[in-house]
Amino acid sequence: MSAAEDSMRGDWRVAVVMPAHNEGEQIEATICSIPKWVDLLVVIDDGSQDNTSDVVNSVLPNQGILVTTAHLGVGGAIARGYAEVISLLDEGTIPSGDWAAVVMAGDGQMDPEDIDTLLEPLSRVPFVKGNRWAHSDGLGEMPNNRRVGSWLLGKLTTLASGRKVSDPQCGYTAVSVAALREWDWVAKWQGYGYPNWWMLNIGADSIPFESVPVRSVYRNEKSGIRVPKFLPRISLLLFSGLWKRGWDWYVRGVGKTPLSSRLAVSTTWFTSLLLLFSMPALIIVQTEMAWMLVAVIGFLAVTYRLDQSEVLRRLNS
Repeated sequence: MSAAEDSMRGDWRVAVVMPAHNEGEQIEATICSIPKWVDLLVVIDDGSQDNTSDVVNSVLPNQGILVTTAHLGVGGAIARGYAEVISLLDEGTIPSGDWAAVVMAGDGQMDPEDIDTLLEPLSRVPFVKGNRWAHSDGLGEMPNNRRVGSWLLGKLTTLASGRKVSDPQCGYTAVSVAALREWDWVAKWQGYGYPNWWMLNIGADSIPFESVPVRSVYRNEKSGIRVPKFLPRISLLLFSGLWKRGWDWYVRGVGKTPLSSRLAVSTTWFTSLLLLFSMPALIIVQTEMAWMLVAVIGFLAVTYRLDQSEVLRRLNS
């Protein structure tokens, strides 16, 4: 691969990381849509069984490379693309400087005109996430069942991470390569649910991020996500992430959580769990349990408010 031309987008050199799996019908148009000013394109063909690699090789620009992997999953493919950018930098194959890595899927659902929108906040935060709900034409022809699922996962991801996440499943993101070098959790989740994994760690580590409106392009492509398997797995991931963050922050005191916050959150959280788990046994002797349900909701609401205060403290410290 020849060295990237001496061109920058603002203060950034830009690498597009493009995961692909069986995208032979879409990948050519997707690659050809990448702006000429992009410094590097890394396409990761993750175990495709069609002609994806052949198509990629036929249209790959001079500043592009193809990496082949064996069924890592979309998260693993993205992490492999990040690692390739860092490796090329360390080898001196591409120019030094401030690099941003932008993820664009190989199915062409992401509008390349939104790259500039993703890059703009990187001067303030290390990570920027696309939000299709905030764009006037962001959802496009998204099927209704996926809209409902995305909304529900947004609420769950917000609760688990402690940060407001309106569109958790949108994978159109930009991240500072300098930040990628510091985060040891990037490659530890490989399949679907990678965006949720990122937000759990962004929240747990109190990393600032911003969301920006992006447009989504839907045509005749089919999602590889199987909802009956996907939702339980991601729900378990989010619950585990919520529990781990709560235990680290409020029981272990990681991050210098004030003692008052630790006591208050631990009290309301464990009280709500005790009431919730006691309900099946108590209903045998007392059929009217509405008061206990109201109490559980009340304790959980207080826990959420206290947690949000701690989230703000950490972000402002």
